[in-house]
Amino acid sequence: MTIIMRAHIGARSFVAGLAWVLALLLCDAACAQPRLPGGNYSISQRPPDLPSQELAPPPQGGQAVTFASPQQEGSPLLIPAMLFKPTGPANGAVVIVNATPGWSDFREGHFGRALSSAGYAVLAINTYGPRQIADTAYDYSKLSTHAQVLDAFAARRYLISIGYGADRMAIMGTGRGGTIALLAADRTFVRSEKDRFGVGISIGADCIFHPRQPSPASRLFMAIGEKDAVAGMASCQNLAKNYAAAGGDVTVKVYPGASSGFEGHPLLRLIYHDPGMETFADCNVLVERDGRSSYSGKSFAEGDTQGLLAEMRKSCVKRGASGWTNTTQKANLTLDLIEFLDSKFRF
Repeated sequence: MTIIMRAHIGARSFVAGLAWVLALLLCDAACAQPRLPGGNYSISQRPPDLPSQELAPPPQGGQAVTFASPQQEGSPLLIPAMLFKPTGPANGAVVIVNATPGWSDFREGHFGRALSSAGYAVLAINTYGPRQIADTAYDYSKLSTHAQVLDAFAARRYLISIGYGADRMAIMGTGRGGTIALLAADRTFVRSEKDRFGVGISIGADCIFHPRQPSPASRLFMAIGEKDAVAGMASCQNLAKNYAAAGGDVTVKVYPGASSGFEGHPLLRLIYHDPGMETFADCNVLVERDGRSSYSGKSFAEGDTQGLLAEMRKSCVKRGASGWTNTTQKANLTLDLIEFLDSKFRF
């Protein structure tokens, strides 16, 4: 396992790389998103005019598509997505699972444009929309993580169906989307899926689920904010350590000064506090080889997120966290992701 403290832009040319990413960030700020109000925000309150997720534009610059995600009960669900294509032949393809507040242009759109500009096809998927969910920040149990992993594998099959190579597939997400990437990267979860992503990328993931016996399926990149009060550092570092001990290939990068959501809206650079947000820094759920979760002496089926969260709220789940966007570390992260994908999908 590789663990790196990253405070600077790495292997790529500093001047060229920084200028390129800053141009993308400026586009995020000025081209597609409503501007945020000026002035200072109190650490005790949410910015007064922060755009609600329902009003925030979806990812921009790609092609709107839908794909079918088979459901355990009922007909397949049509999942909306935005497909970003590189200008030439793709080096690989990346599925981006929407973040905890839902998908947005400043997050999923930013990474879609950045990775496609670097030669990757990107499919940013919205697992919330067809289920009429705005976000899960205040109620993590609104949607089963198992259902979202199934959506991600359906997205992989869709990319293969339109011509992208099955051996060059990555899954990526931030916040809850990062958690889904971690689940997809371990065969303990959704054991019926035999074909897996070659690469998994998690950013600020809630590292809640810890397999008793990890079964690595993907080469992992885990990005952790040093000041992340929602997910914390220790749980993710322990998860990475166990993954590596089981033979997994995992790189962990800690971004100094970065909070939860450090890759968010580029204009939201002042601290705000959200008192209602659920946090999981103290949560550690053991997962058995059959996918069942064990917590507080009770066992829960893989798809029973509601039952599991109800039990977790009695002890480890807390509420309230502060955050802000760190544009320097967002730029560093963007370059790091491209560097990591290039290293794993090198011809």
